[in-house]
Amino acid sequence: MNVIYPNLISEIAKRGIKKSRIAKQLDISERSLYSRLNGNVSFTWDEAQQINKCFFPDLDINYLFSNN
Repeated sequence: MNVIYPNLISEIAKRGIKKSRIAKQLDISERSLYSRLNGNVSFTWDEAQQINKCFFPDLDINYLFSNN
């Protein structure tokens, strides 16, 4: 079963954050980031924390990475 992150994807779009910036912050390729966002590969806990801290410090990590 693939995990998809609608809240994360929505917040990235709402705030106009370039996915390339997120990939660079995580030190992964954009392709790897897209695999994570599409649910083909899971984010690690460290990656989730980095995204939350660097791009969405005002949002709860559980909200961002909820799959519903």
